[in-house]
Amino acid sequence: MMSAPLQYWIYLGAIVLAILWVVAAGLRSDDRTRRRLSALGLVLIGTTIVWVGGPYAAKATGSPLLQGIVEDVARVFGVLWWLILGFIVLVTLERFVWRGLEARGIATPKLLKDVIRALVAVLSAFGVISAAFDQPLTGVLAASGVLAVVIGFAMQSTLADLFSGIAINIERPYRVGHWIQIDNALTGQVVEINWRATRLRTADGNTVVMPNSKLAAAQIVNYDEPAPRYRTAIQVPLDGRVPPGIAKDALTAAALKSMRVLTDPAPFVETKEIRDASVLYEVRYWIDSYADDTIVRDEVASSIWYALDAAGISPGQPLRTDSTLGERVLEHVDLFRAIEPALRARVAAAARHEIFHAGDDVVRQGDTDRSLFVVARGVFEVSLESGGVHRPVARLGTGDFFGEMSLLTGAPRSARVTALCDTLALEISAEALTPVLQAHPEFARRLGEIVLERKQMNDAALRALTPAARRDAKRSQVDDFLAKMRDFFGLG
Repeated sequence: MMSAPLQYWIYLGAIVLAILWVVAAGLRSDDRTRRRLSALGLVLIGTTIVWVGGPYAAKATGSPLLQGIVEDVARVFGVLWWLILGFIVLVTLERFVWRGLEARGIATPKLLKDVIRALVAVLSAFGVISAAFDQPLTGVLAASGVLAVVIGFAMQSTLADLFSGIAINIERPYRVGHWIQIDNALTGQVVEINWRATRLRTADGNTVVMPNSKLAAAQIVNYDEPAPRYRTAIQVPLDGRVPPGIAKDALTAAALKSMRVLTDPAPFVETKEIRDASVLYEVRYWIDSYADDTIVRDEVASSIWYALDAAGISPGQPLRTDSTLGERVLEHVDLFRAIEPALRARVAAAARHEIFHAGDDVVRQGDTDRSLFVVARGVFEVSLESGGVHRPVARLGTGDFFGEMSLLTGAPRSARVTALCDTLALEISAEALTPVLQAHPEFARRLGEIVLERKQMNDAALRALTPAARRDAKRSQVDDFLAKMRDFFGLG
């Protein structure tokens, strides 16, 4: 058994160290924290006086009453001592451990912090019980062990979730914000990881709560590790009589049209299966994040349909030969969709087919060419020059067109257009379009309306106008545009 004087000197040393800590921490804190720490310092000093000096004073006077008072007051200060000790440990962890790790760029899991705080609170509670009832701390811990066994049996699943949560936070197979798939079934974005469960938000916007114990035993696919880039695929069955080269070129270009599809790694097409009368192709492409999967899948699927239809290919059907490539492409162009087939065939016959290889510039910003280009097969990238650097703003695929303002009014090119792959385009010159405009004056107004509708989609100023003001502005711009176009083509 430790002698009383030695025990008191140990308590005295611990309290003095605590007071020094309070002073040191106060120098690094704001005024409010300093006031709190000053109060703690007073309590510690009082504890020192009563706990260490009280027994000696009672012994010196020989008064039993004073001895009892000293013991009661010492018991109260003993309780305060354990509470303060727990507070000091928590503050130390917060100010010197957690913040230090964050300063070094190390993110500490919230669950780990909560578990350590809980352990400190439990140990402080044991110390309070020991001081209040004047029992050895080892005896309190032994008695609490029996209670812990009983509670453990009653809370097996909860404790399993707790320790699984600790393991998940240490191993970190996923983090908040990551998209994960569980057992090849459920897919969602992690929104919270707490001591019992992990919350996911599915692509449909629903919240799913998964116990940590089930996640610890599940097969987890993390779409954001080791990098957020994600590869996905779309399968397309085509008629077996369609040449694989034509099919693969059309499918690859269709996938590349979406701005969200990466060019590095580039999309590619693989022959997946050869059946009795058809061939199954798989279009594989990369995107920046799994979160874009649904949107990009829709864009790529729509682009595939247009590209195949323009090429005369339909899923499960042979190549079409009832119309020319130019006619089929113009069917998907806003400028020519509304006119009669005979007139559209005339425009297609007058168009010149040009092939551009990857990296070729079709037009440059500021050029004054007088041609409209319609994409028949492949992909073009549109970029604007800013500070000597060309920044991509759009991609054009089958059925898309550019150069309408230069064709119809002679205005200079407003952007640079570059081929991303081997691309076939229909070039419609002003000379080829003049006979059509002369024979069909109403076609000129329709062209003006479509061109200005397209321009208004990117006009931020018109978006702020009321519907009536927008209609008036459109009518005025159409009339002005028609005047310029008639003068440019000599239509009168």
